[in-house]
Amino acid sequence: MSRPLFSLIALLLSLVIASPAQQSTIYKVPAPQDQNRAGNITAPKLIESEAADYPDDARIRQVDGLCSISIMVGIQGSPQDVHVLHCTDPSFDESSVNAVNQYRFKPALTQDGKPIAATVAPLVLQYHVAHRGVTLHWLLSSWIADMIPDRNLIIFDRRMSKAGLYRELIMPVHLHFIATQAGSSDPGRDGIYPLTVSATAPRVIEFAEEGYAAMAFTHEGNSPCDVMMTIDAKGQPSDPRVIHCERSELEKPAVESLLKSPYKPGYVNGKPVPIRAMIHLYYDDDPSLLPPASN
Repeated sequence: MSRPLFSLIALLLSLVIASPAQQSTIYKVPAPQDQNRAGNITAPKLIESEAADYPDDARIRQVDGLCSISIMVGIQGSPQDVHVLHCTDPSFDESSVNAVNQYRFKPALTQDGKPIAATVAPLVLQYHVAHRGVTLHWLLSSWIADMIPDRNLIIFDRRMSKAGLYRELIMPVHLHFIATQAGSSDPGRDGIYPLTVSATAPRVIEFAEEGYAAMAFTHEGNSPCDVMMTIDAKGQPSDPRVIHCERSELEKPAVESLLKSPYKPGYVNGKPVPIRAMIHLYYDDDPSLLPPASN
């Protein structure tokens, strides 16, 4: 992983404001830069938070997770228009929204001190399940457990590591090679084959995150990018050309991520050959919406 990516992951960690399986630090929530430039607005400041409940389903399955939440802060400091941008597991959606709705902020202020409604940068909630953790509800009858304020008995726990955060971030990343021509595959003058329906497309072995997933995670939608790229007969990528990205700032991290990823080569007539094809890259944490895999 590159140094810039570690910095980006560190930034995401700095945005984490709730970790239900442990005590965690509350960080200031920055306002979008364009708001500050537009009117010299003082960003909203988080002054009170509520720890999100760890969903029973996720706890039973021993699932870690991350959720990014979009929020506007009203003039009274209350959250408005709270909704999920992305969660790495859908079981965290409801608990994240419920928790953020309980947050209280010092509202954004104009230069003359007037409170105004303002959108803040996405909030990132981290869920790290307690290892060998149990609840008193599982050990005692519920009427006894209800008399005890803290019903979570954490035997051992730790904060999610950078490796764990990396793993959670890239889980919703999907990429598909798209055939750009019909008919048989014949090489061009450079010996590179186009990807057609008669060829076997290259396959990514493991997506190498170089900033694409971290950026997509904190934005609405699927952050699609289409990139033309050559994968040679040994699985080495080269010659990327961006056809389209939903946002221009996605182009560089998308290309760098694709170039760092290892591939299995494509095949024509059972032989590995260099193939140039379009890669459709997108971020989707809802598996029910995934298209069928390409060749």
